[in-house]
Amino acid sequence: MILRYIIEQDGYRVKSYLEEKKIPDQVFKDIRKGNGQFIVNDQCVEDYFLLQKNDLLEVVIPRSEQGENIISTYGEFEILYEDAYLLIINKQANLATIPTKEHYACSLANYVMSYYCRKGIASNIHFVSRLDAATSGIIMLAKNSYVTYLLQNTAIKKMYLLELEGHLENKEGIITAHIEKDPNSVIKRTLVDKEPNSKTIYKVIEEKENTSLVEALLCTGKTHQLRLHFSSLNHPILGDELYGNKSEDGILKLHSYHLEFIHPITKQEILIENYPVWYAKKMTK
Repeated sequence: MILRYIIEQDGYRVKSYLEEKKIPDQVFKDIRKGNGQFIVNDQCVEDYFLLQKNDLLEVVIPRSEQGENIISTYGEFEILYEDAYLLIINKQANLATIPTKEHYACSLANYVMSYYCRKGIASNIHFVSRLDAATSGIIMLAKNSYVTYLLQNTAIKKMYLLELEGHLENKEGIITAHIEKDPNSVIKRTLVDKEPNSKTIYKVIEEKENTSLVEALLCTGKTHQLRLHFSSLNHPILGDELYGNKSEDGILKLHSYHLEFIHPITKQEILIENYPVWYAKKMTK
């Protein structure tokens, strides 16, 4: 990725000018390692170079080291959106997002690395946020660390569809709670009696005989947040083996279906919706 600027006035050095443009320190550190460049009027310069009005400053953003040890493994996945800066995918259920001891070479990250290699895309793996292995739906990657940084300071609206056991007493509402790691489990989280650090806004959109279809807005992004929140109401998500009951099909009925934000580079509004198969089947009954 290359950032380009026309200098508006004399007196800036490269570093001070780019600091005003909110370029993160990590970019300077990576370039000093030799992985990128500062170019002024087609000449490579150091970050203390003195700029003049109307100079063309180009910053070649380096390929960061994040994810460089991820094994390239071929695997199919559905691309919902892609440009020079972002890759947005529909992740299948029961697929780890990043490599783990049990899924060292068969995670979504491994599949994306294979895709980058096959397409000749010089990028490492930068998930903007993650989904539990059991959770399906929309997941976004940035193609370099600078875009990742910009997205960390971008308002991103994420909504989920889920199917619960039983019927909620309140058909819409807000759930808040304090989530911490469960001291008795490597995987699980637990709710404790402390100041809330998680928030979910929800509404029931359809009720079946023994289940409820719910739309949930994630206001915070704690691990297992939705699973814990609804389990705490005694209406766990269908197929939740950790906080509820195992299902016959082995599918957790939790899907990230709505993603909305302003693109940090193009400034265009990005709105993507993707529905799970199990939801479509429910709606057509």
